[in-house]
Amino acid sequence: MFSKFKKNAKGPSIHLNELIADIPDFSLDEVLKDPMLLAAFEDYLTQTWSQENLLFIEAMNQLRHESGTPEDIEKIFTSKTKKCVTIRIYDTFVVLDAPLELNVNTQERVKDQLKSLRWSVITRDDALDLLKETEQEVLSMLRDRLTEFLRTPRATISSNKSKINTGPISILQKRVVIIGGGFTGFSVGSALDPMPLFHVTLVDTKDSFEYTPQIVSKIVNAEKMSSLRFTHDSYIVNGKVIIGYVEDICDDAKCVKVNDEKIYFDYLVIGTGSSYSCQLKSSDSSSLYRTAGLNKMATEIENAKHILIVGFTTNEKKFCLLGAGLVGCELAAAIGKKQQDALYPVKKQIVLIESRDKIIYRTDEKQRKRAEEYLTSLGIEILVNERITNCNTEDYNVYYGSSGNKYSEQDFLVLMATGVKLNTSFILTSTNEPPLDTCVDVNGSVRVRPTLQIEHWKYNHIFAGGDVTNVIEEKTAYAATLAGVCVARNICRMEKGKDPIAQGTKGLLAPPTKTLHGVESQGGLGKKRLSFFERKLSFLNPTWQVLKYFNEKQFFKIVQETSKKSNILGKFPKTLTLPDQTQFLGPGDASSSSVASSRIDLSKGADGIPNDRHLLSEC
Repeated sequence: MFSKFKKNAKGPSIHLNELIADIPDFSLDEVLKDPMLLAAFEDYLTQTWSQENLLFIEAMNQLRHESGTPEDIEKIFTSKTKKCVTIRIYDTFVVLDAPLELNVNTQERVKDQLKSLRWSVITRDDALDLLKETEQEVLSMLRDRLTEFLRTPRATISSNKSKINTGPISILQKRVVIIGGGFTGFSVGSALDPMPLFHVTLVDTKDSFEYTPQIVSKIVNAEKMSSLRFTHDSYIVNGKVIIGYVEDICDDAKCVKVNDEKIYFDYLVIGTGSSYSCQLKSSDSSSLYRTAGLNKMATEIENAKHILIVGFTTNEKKFCLLGAGLVGCELAAAIGKKQQDALYPVKKQIVLIESRDKIIYRTDEKQRKRAEEYLTSLGIEILVNERITNCNTEDYNVYYGSSGNKYSEQDFLVLMATGVKLNTSFILTSTNEPPLDTCVDVNGSVRVRPTLQIEHWKYNHIFAGGDVTNVIEEKTAYAATLAGVCVARNICRMEKGKDPIAQGTKGLLAPPTKTLHGVESQGGLGKKRLSFFERKLSFLNPTWQVLKYFNEKQFFKIVQETSKKSNILGKFPKTLTLPDQTQFLGPGDASSSSVASSRIDLSKGADGIPNDRHLLSEC
């Protein structure tokens, strides 16, 4: 099975650096992977009303690294609208009067080429080829803007700041690479980055952490919500943040390849999470692009007369909350509640479809009945045992149900609350020897031990947490946060010469195995105002889906400050400092310049050969 997956897995067919190679002195590649430079350049372009050019290039880079099947690509990057099949990037940037319309000469050509593909599934390569000329034109326009930007004081300051933490400042520091800036990555980074012993490198496809528990609220009440994001460099202060996609784990599992560069590590943390076929989760690198997509979705909900929420649970073993589980039902309830409060200008019909014989399938019957009563009281129509069996893309998307009903996008705004995909393909396609694909099960989950180390006979220095693991738990932001605390604690224990401990022991909190609910009287749906005391202890109460009551700023403070004092997320590790460095110096060397004060590139030794380990690793 895995060999078949590897054979069919394709890398980007057209690399960005190939396109910009013909443009002399063009350093866009460096800007795209550095969050400080990227933010500064984006801000500069916003001031000159040309930010859509950079956002388009970011979107194309995201498309290049999508690793799913052609059907997955089409779900993520296309939307079927009246009379033609249009890709999301086309809708956002290229079509006439698009929200972020580009000033390019290729609009009509792309439109004509897109029509010729209307009867086929649009693959990644199709989309890249379709937009190649547009991308080249945008890159040419960005050349002048980038040259202007690099002459500004803001560029100089951002460039200097980005170079401060390029690598460990001491040969005794341990290198920790975190893949994924979600809840697990944020927790590990928050715990280890302040410690002098560690140099943390965070690799993520986004420039920011996104607070996903509030996404449903964001798309229903966009005008009242913040961006739900905070930048990675707000918690990775002493280490380094890289925007990019991990392409490989290699060199005896001692480095990862990102943006065609190798980054060496002593510990690796895999927290890549999962993605949805809809916009409930996103890998959009820019907050501005992400916000534009969510605002567009909110506008469509605002103006729709008929809303169809389609869901089914694809794999019960993964314990994902999909379809007419909590995610689908919460989305329906949020829209229904706003409708009940007469806050929509257009009266809506809301239909919730579930392929099984009941909603919120794993919830007990009492809670399920309350949820159904609450949804029905909001005027939501629930159809169970209704499976979408086919989709006809002629003119409009027409979805055919197993009952014989037809649902056309001419009549319904269709929201897909399903389609979770685990982001583990880079493990299966890694070139490392011995191979790492044995650590991934048939569902795409990473096999881990109770200590959250991967199940591999050789590599004890690789950890995984959150949605990507095979841990029997509710896959929630809360569970991923607890996993991050466990991983950070075990890395520190290993550095102290102690054995790692199982999650749920010695001050670590066990992951939740039961559905975390909202308001009990509503079957676990909706929100409830919490008192100060409830907020303080809310993480200890399994009857609340508690993270939905907070915003990204409150959650940041909980992990960064509150949790380290009250252990509401489990016992955080104690701060580890660098050991006495003089014991590693030879006679007469103690008076020489301090090793700690010098900046040493630990990716390679003095002879240019990658270091196998730090001196401290021998102790």
